[in-house]
Amino acid sequence: MALMDMDMTVITDDVKHNAALVGDILLTGVQGQSREDYRFALNCTYLAQRQADNTYNSAIRPGRWIDYYADVLWSHGWNRDHPPIEHVQTQFYGSVRQVWSKLASPILSRDQVEGVNLGLAALEKDVELLKKVKGVSGKAFDFKIMPISYNANGDMELVVSNIRFIKSSMNTEYLFWDISQVMNQLDVLARKVVISRRVMDARRSSVEEALAGIKFNFEDYEL
Repeated sequence: MALMDMDMTVITDDVKHNAALVGDILLTGVQGQSREDYRFALNCTYLAQRQADNTYNSAIRPGRWIDYYADVLWSHGWNRDHPPIEHVQTQFYGSVRQVWSKLASPILSRDQVEGVNLGLAALEKDVELLKKVKGVSGKAFDFKIMPISYNANGDMELVVSNIRFIKSSMNTEYLFWDISQVMNQLDVLARKVVISRRVMDARRSSVEEALAGIKFNFEDYEL
């Protein structure tokens, strides 16, 4: 009996989009991840954002918001031992993007920063989606950026960062505006959390169960 030729190509279901907008959180670096890992990170983001938003107003107490967000992730298996990074600048003008990139560079690779740039550029092109971002059209602006990546050990890393400022004047080519006049204050905070492959695999079911029956007042959009 002749043997039939078999196609041994492995079909993967990796994520094709660069980023996702979850409420006022921009998840970046998701392209190429397995759907299973992406869903885990997205589920954790939903749970942490809901609980942090219900406890602290990030526009008023961004540091408390980030700490609480990291605490919720810790309850689902993430390691939060990395120290937070904070930048506070009064009477700010210049490039908000540049400040964020410089602050995040010690805990992000160049590829991760580029992933953020791609995500922001995609969001800026979608006018209707951009309108959903809290504070874009008002005076106060509060926005979160969370790059996802894997380290050399195969652990998943998530950098939770929050940008808050009060706008006085702006011109925009990107979501991260260049501020041409002195404004009141710019706050940028960032904190890295990590979860190992072993823990992530062990926690997938419990995270799914934690989502059951919960209603959220935000959605996720692929970019």
